[in-house]
Amino acid sequence: MVNARNKGARGEREFCNWLEEKFKLDVKPQRNLEQVRSGGYDILLEPFIFEVKRVEVLNTKKWWLQVIKASKEIKDCIPVVAFKQNRKKWHFLISARNIGLQSGYVQLNEGTFIEWANIKKNVDIKSIP
Repeated sequence: MVNARNKGARGEREFCNWLEEKFKLDVKPQRNLEQVRSGGYDILLEPFIFEVKRVEVLNTKKWWLQVIKASKEIKDCIPVVAFKQNRKKWHFLISARNIGLQSGYVQLNEGTFIEWANIKKNVDIKSIP
């Protein structure tokens, strides 16, 4: 369990670095250190709430339900699952409502997510400490 938690924390730090680099942020996003105790989100970067997974075995439905539950605690946020397998790029799950469906999620690659996120964030993403 400790190894899994450490791997999760490393994945979250890796993703924070990715966000800072790809979105040219002035402030690196911070991990939610209360998540283990409260079961909440991994990273909050306005207007997005991220659940981050750094695993080899995918369980997208479980992760999607997890980020939806966490997003109910934070009003006006957009739930996103970010996941990465070894030697692969980040992939993302976003609500299927973004493409006109009533439920579920869709998977985006890095480039498509960046393009979509830039549209959603309007002008700038601001990091919430």
